[in-house]
Amino acid sequence: MSESIDPEGAHLAALRRLADFAGARVFEVGCGDGRLTLGIARDAATVFACDPDERDIATARQRLPRDLGGAVTYAVGSAREIEIPRAGFDIVVFSWSL
Repeated sequence: MSESIDPEGAHLAALRRLADFAGARVFEVGCGDGRLTLGIARDAATVFACDPDERDIATARQRLPRDLGGAVTYAVGSAREIEIPRAGFDIVVFSWSL
């Protein structure tokens, strides 16, 4: 399980110090298995998250709690390849994708 990478939640805490996700429309590039997506989505209005690895996206979708299902959308592909929704975004996160 991916929480073992950051069991104390330090990575998510660092992101929260940099940006206020409360009510924000967030685009997460390179979301992997959704390790950070779920924490971001707890505060954000919506999260559109993408990753080129189909297995990671499948895992992320399986781990998505029902209460966040309407707020999170996962897509397979890189930010250059996928069709990004026309909705605007307030914050773009790409913490481990560069």
